[in-house]
Order: sequence, then C-alpha cells, then structure tokens
Amino acid sequence: MKISKQNYTNETFSHIYIEKDALNYPLTNEITSKLNKSKIVYIDNYNEIFSRKNQNPFLQKLSPSLILAVNKGDFIYKGSPLCHDFEQQNFYYTNFIVNCLFDCDYCYLKGMNFSSHILFFVNLSDYFHELSRLINEIKERPERGQGKIYLSISYDSDILLFEGIYPFLKEWIDFAEANPLITIEIRTKSTNYKKFLNYSPLENLIITWSISPQEVIEKYEKNTPSLERRLMAISQLLQKGWKINLALDPILYIGENWQEKYKEFINSISKKINLQKINAITLGVFRIPVDYLKRFKKFFKSPIAFFPYQTTNGVSTYPEELKSEMIEFVYSELEKIYNKTNIYVV
Repeated sequence: MKISKQNYTNETFSHIYIEKDALNYPLTNEITSKLNKSKIVYIDNYNEIFSRKNQNPFLQKLSPSLILAVNKGDFIYKGSPLCHDFEQQNFYYTNFIVNCLFDCDYCYLKGMNFSSHILFFVNLSDYFHELSRLINEIKERPERGQGKIYLSISYDSDILLFEGIYPFLKEWIDFAEANPLITIEIRTKSTNYKKFLNYSPLENLIITWSISPQEVIEKYEKNTPSLERRLMAISQLLQKGWKINLALDPILYIGENWQEKYKEFINSISKKINLQKINAITLGVFRIPVDYLKRFKKFFKSPIAFFPYQTTNGVSTYPEELKSEMIEFVYSELEKIYNKTNIYVV
C-alpha cells in the first residue's frame, strides 16, 4: 500500500479570526498586513472560536489559526503557587498572548485551554494602564510589601516567537524603564534574542531561559531550539549585560539513568556559559493541576501524560520520594558550581 504524502492540514495562520471590536486598534492592521495571505473571518467574540467545546486541540496544533481580540476581562493575575515567585510578596503574571507554536509534551496549556489556536489581545495599552494602577495601589499600601511588583509576562505562551508579527518588546522595555518598582520577567525557549541587542540592559527586566537535556528536547520539546542554540543565545546576552535566569523546569524522570543524563546536562551548561553571571536558577519537577491532566490525556498521548503520578490538593506530580530525590540530586550538582543562595525550588 502506498502512503499518500499529501498534507491535508493548512499552514500556520492560514486563517485569522478578528473580533469586530479589535478592528479599531492600529495593532490589528499591523498584524494583518504582515500576514496578508491569510483568510480573514470576522467574529463577535473570540470565545466563539477559542473556547467552544468539542474541539480537538491535537489537530489544531498541526495548523493553528490566529485570533485577534480585545481583552475585556482581567489583565493581571496573582501568581500561582505552582510557579516560582522568587520570594516576592507581590508576584503576578499577565497574558496578552495565549498558546504557543512550540509543542512540548508536558505543557500545561494543552490541558488548560480548549483550543490550540493562538490568541493575541491587541489592546496592550490597557495592560499598561492596569499595571500603573496596581503599582500606585501597592505604593500606597505598605502592608502589601515594599511597593515592588514581580511580573511574568509569558507563562501562557513563548511570546518571543511572535515579536516579528506582534511587536510588543519595545513597549514592555519602555514600561520597565519608566517604572523601576516593577520587575518584568520574559520566559522563553526560543533563540529570538537579537532584538534585545537594540536596547540597553535593564536592572528590572529579566529573561528566563527554560533549558533541558538534549535528550529531553528531542523527545518532549518538539519544534524548539536545541540546547546548544539556547546556550549560545544566553551567552550572547550575558556578554551584553542582560539579566538572565535559567529554568531547569520541569525536571523529568527519563528512565533509570536520569541522574547520569542530568549530570551531563549540568556539566555542559557550565562549559558553555559563565554561570557566575546568571542571576538565578529555578528548579521544579513536572507538576500539573489534575483537571488539566485529565484533558491532556484525552488528546495527547505522550508518555508524560500517563506516568503514575500522585495527586495532592488538586495537583498531580511525581511520588514524593521520587520528587525529593530528583530535586535534591539536581540541586546538589548545581551547588558544586553555582551559588546556592540563588537557586530557587518550587
């Protein structure tokens, strides 16, 4: 039997769904002008596409559409206890881009969202307005800490992938420069770092690179850059003075020789970059809300989804003994070559 090589899926962003309210924003025109071969479909509300039931996010991941919308709900969220807060009292995150073109087997977005389509909120100015309000509120209330905010802007997407069509970076850098009481964190696996070279490093803007052993990248982080390319990008920005964190998160159980693999991984990091210039390193094993895991299993058949996890307080993760062993081993290897006071565990 011959196997057809015909591709029955569309290309990425072959369709753009645009809320009618989003037509009033210059950013909408800027994005659509860069994607001028896409078919445009007008909608009343982005949830008609993004949140409808009975979707197949696995198939959508093969050829996602783009949705342009206006966020009329919350702009800033209190940080989850499953995330690294760096011991900051005022820890928040925001999501002006939702979903990702990378295809990591362990990504919680696969269980959180009904859709794999990419969602852009085009009213970015409203996010800055709400952040300014929050900064003033915290400054005026001493009981809420020292008036400083730690804000991650890329938990729900690897936003650097989209800078070429949704130019957000300059606006966030300008906001950080004008507001020293806020620290902004951009998390990424991408190697799209060159835009940062157009700006001077800021004390209150941190780029956190998620890194994994190359074996993990090849098996479970589909479409992402290699470890070598990520370390090269990190090295380039370290040389320019940018503040860089490393996220060894999630640490995955990859078989009985996992210790050997992670030891090799940590040694390779120390050889390729100057760890003494790294601002902080975060550690954490795979963890996911149990409801997300159930939806995850329905559509995505990765071995990661079907490990015999333990669930406590609604969160599924490795059994406590294995979890402790993994964290302690990686931590002990890191503290041989890096200041342990800057290692954070969740």
